[in-house]
Amino acid sequence: MGRFAWRNLRTRPLRTALALIGLSIPILGVLGLFSISQGLRNMVGETLNQVEGVMLVRENTPSPVFSELPADLAPAIRKVPGVRVVAPELWKIAPSVEGKGIFSALGKGKGFVANALDQPVIQGEDIPSHARLKSAVFPRAMKEGRFLGPGDQGKPNIVISRKIARDHPGPDGKPRKVGDTLHIGGKPFQIIGIYETGSMLLDVVIVTDIGTARNLLGTPGETVSSYYVETNDPTRNERVTAAIEKAMPNVDARSMTEFAANFGALMGSVDTFLMMTVSLALVVGVVGIINTMLMSTSERFIEFGVLRTNGWSKGNILALVTLESGYLGLFSGIIGCVLATVMAVVANQFASGGMRLLLPPWLFAVGMILSLVTGTLGGLYPAWRAARLVPMDAIRVGSH
Repeated sequence: MGRFAWRNLRTRPLRTALALIGLSIPILGVLGLFSISQGLRNMVGETLNQVEGVMLVRENTPSPVFSELPADLAPAIRKVPGVRVVAPELWKIAPSVEGKGIFSALGKGKGFVANALDQPVIQGEDIPSHARLKSAVFPRAMKEGRFLGPGDQGKPNIVISRKIARDHPGPDGKPRKVGDTLHIGGKPFQIIGIYETGSMLLDVVIVTDIGTARNLLGTPGETVSSYYVETNDPTRNERVTAAIEKAMPNVDARSMTEFAANFGALMGSVDTFLMMTVSLALVVGVVGIINTMLMSTSERFIEFGVLRTNGWSKGNILALVTLESGYLGLFSGIIGCVLATVMAVVANQFASGGMRLLLPPWLFAVGMILSLVTGTLGGLYPAWRAARLVPMDAIRVGSH
């Protein structure tokens, strides 16, 4: 029966090809969208793995950029058991860099989200306390020059990423290098070091002294954005986090585990939304299969009548048509998986900042199961319609 079903599909190549295209495109959409979701999860996970400490921000703020805390909290935080180092930080969105502001890229065809992710951020560090950190991200990612030291306090010296160096080239069109000057908010700053973390979330940061950052951003000295806390034992970060929040009610102490859990919950909601959106395309694919199989069965009433008169049962006819639609689903899934793989390989050649489209084996399995189930469901009504015909009625209807 399987060979018979396959032969029936081959006798109508154009209709079969259109049905395969109609269902393989939704499968491609499922795999493509979820590969982006998996890529984001992987990128954020790798980014958080580079940060081993605890971040203290104002309660109910999504990011240190929007947080504001009193600058005199450090002594109280140090008294919490398990705390090794408390490092004050100032985080703000950078003013215009070399004349390029936050909205400048929109006029060049860049999307709002892409532009927001590329927007440089100023991180002002309290240099003496950060020098005591063992888990500081940027010093470990240095590629050229040096990181901030005690001699850089109060000076217009900055450390930037290779990405920022490329995005804001010098007068000769080449990326900025150590020793060059970079104008931020119309003020000149000397580049003393260049880092690269490989994460688009971290490689937008311009690091400088906290006092220098206050002068640039016009921020008062009584406040900071956050405190980076390094514990004596990273495995007990959660315990230290709870102790800090108990001692300071208006402060959120966030470990990287908590960040990862919150992001995972967010991506779970995004995945649900994506699945609901793609479901509409799958419904279109089902309609396409139903239309194809209805046309196919309508043209083959005589064939079904002859088969019934030769001993085929209703169940045999039902199985034949359902098998044909199942074949369409199977091969649509294979085509969708192949196209998704090609798309991911090509896209990853141009991706940067740690973002990669990921297609784990389970995602291929989901695509194949969806395709097979969708194809089979699309063939059930045409199969039932063909199977319920009385043999002689089928021959008589097919002859007209």
